[in-house]
Amino acid sequence: MGRVLTNPFTGQTIERLAESDELLVMESTYRAGAAPAPPHLHPGQDERFVVLAGVVRVRVDGAERDLREGDELTIGAGTPHEFGGHPDESATVRWEVRPALRTWEFFTGLHASLQAHAEGRGEDVDFDVAAYDDVFRLA
Repeated sequence: MGRVLTNPFTGQTIERLAESDELLVMESTYRAGAAPAPPHLHPGQDERFVVLAGVVRVRVDGAERDLREGDELTIGAGTPHEFGGHPDESATVRWEVRPALRTWEFFTGLHASLQAHAEGRGEDVDFDVAAYDDVFRLA
């Protein structure tokens, strides 16, 4: 597997560790002070996060908290949330999505679009977030 995607704006990396129809397993890094993903939900998927090192900040249904090394969090399908960098500390997180659906395809397209925008050639990429509303919706 092993492909690593990097967000050129936040520095977040996502590495695909395993994927089947039932499960996508990733490892993600977050830089201190990096912005979280925007408020969103996954209509038909559950997510599970395990903090392997450092600290991340999460907001689930409006309640904000920090997760530290060893902490776990499961977010049920349809639950609005934000997940990302802590203001002062970086982190590494194991991230599982059940079922996998088109999540890796979504991340691949999204990161290609972000990279194109960072390089000033955003008009070269036609990525439609709404086309992936089965796996990601802004909340």
